[in-house]
Amino acid sequence: MAKEFARKFYNSTRWRKCAKAFAQSKLFICEMCHNQTSEKIDGDQRYIVHHKIPLTPKNINDPYITCGWDNLMLLCIECHNKIHSKERRRMLFDDNGNLIGIDEPKNN
Repeated sequence: MAKEFARKFYNSTRWRKCAKAFAQSKLFICEMCHNQTSEKIDGDQRYIVHHKIPLTPKNINDPYITCGWDNLMLLCIECHNKIHSKERRRMLFDDNGNLIGIDEPKNN
């Protein structure tokens, strides 16, 4: 789900056209696992155009970051979820296996 500051951008016609054209240029083939996915299955989108440099409030108006194809990557839903699961918080343990804290991702 898009962060609040980026919702307007992701709902824009500009982004939708850019993302669709990019996905078509990649033939709907995931750039990580190389599986081909149809554009939609049962009406649900099966791919995500991912920003390599994540969108932040500071760069949301930079067209090279938001819509520049060099910053985009076509991913299937599963690979996109794998990338973002790495960004979630991690539990930290001492040498004895005791929980000592939680490492939260930094918000931009």
